[in-house]
Amino acid sequence: MEKKYRLIKFLSFLLLINVNINIYGYNPNTIKIALLDTPFNEVPEQSSFWIKNKSALSSYIMYGQAYVSGVQAAAHSAKKYGINIEYKAFFYGQAPLDVLGEIQKIQSWGADLIIGPSASDQFLLLRNYIPDTMVLSSYASDINLKTLPKNFYTMFFLDNEIMRLLSEYIHKKFSEKNIYILIQTDCKQCVDAGRIFVEQHKKISPDTKIVENKLIMDNIEDIDANRILGKHKDEVILIFNDAYYSYKVLVQHFVDSFPGEKLIFFSDQDNWDENASISDQKNDSRYQSYRIGPILFDDKLPEFRDFEQSYIAINKTKPVYAVSYITYITIMSAVEALKRFSDPNVSKSMRDKILYAYLMALNKNPNWFKIRYYGIYRVSSKGEVLIEKLPPLE
Repeated sequence: MEKKYRLIKFLSFLLLINVNINIYGYNPNTIKIALLDTPFNEVPEQSSFWIKNKSALSSYIMYGQAYVSGVQAAAHSAKKYGINIEYKAFFYGQAPLDVLGEIQKIQSWGADLIIGPSASDQFLLLRNYIPDTMVLSSYASDINLKTLPKNFYTMFFLDNEIMRLLSEYIHKKFSEKNIYILIQTDCKQCVDAGRIFVEQHKKISPDTKIVENKLIMDNIEDIDANRILGKHKDEVILIFNDAYYSYKVLVQHFVDSFPGEKLIFFSDQDNWDENASISDQKNDSRYQSYRIGPILFDDKLPEFRDFEQSYIAINKTKPVYAVSYITYITIMSAVEALKRFSDPNVSKSMRDKILYAYLMALNKNPNWFKIRYYGIYRVSSKGEVLIEKLPPLE
């Protein structure tokens, strides 16, 4: 059964991601992009997850299509600058060190730019293995990313900034409640984020009682909800785990275990599915579930308007999935750097030109293309609702 579900996912993404490896034909200004952040590498692999959450498989395939649409939209926009994009996905397992097995394949393929991994733990692993190629993560945010070499960069601000925003919001809205933190123990970024949140919250609310609990979350259905949550049902429950899919399943497991309780959950996980509604919808759930995340679909931003135009040109419809845009903007950050900061040594390889241009861009603006705007989202029966825009990060 395990192999069956793995095969379904694998074949889905081979079809989605590697059908058009070079959609415009080769030219001398071609950027070869290795994709290490495909959805295949981001979601639960256990067959039990897919058996009990069959609707998630359909959403997962849609998510994969949206991811590819973001790559293709970037290729479309880059063509306007005379730049051709050739891309190839590299798949790896979910064991902590599996990503390292792809490095030799990427180098043999001759990648000029690497996108991903998006998981901070895996992104950090690459530090000693890729010295001369620009490596971009769409949303890694672990505080330890600041120790990486200059050729590693993430589009997100780091967890200390995001946890500060989250702490301030929880204190403002639920100042009378204590906080119970559940942390996935085998996720380094989750452990780091939990520690940073506690440090931030103690600064602004030293009298708030905070209890932390680290646990394995591999098989959510086997978690003893009463033992884990029984004494903390009236507190704000903050969950740090490695995937939004799993967060939603864990929340539902707790809600089903305590049907009469008005539970309150928070997550720092990003949801790259459909863009959230901004309408004032009522909370129609018997529990409250919130998350902090970036605000991406903004018509006021010229880069979003460019993305939307390219997306529509290819798909004949407007974009609805946030993953399309964050993938697009990650790739376009390199294209824009190449456009604005061209290397005077024209004989250099494309890989060297991108590295030179991106480092020049970061020298001019250390927050080059970073996502500055975040908000608080609430779950409703109709999807997510953006309920509050947070102060922009600088």
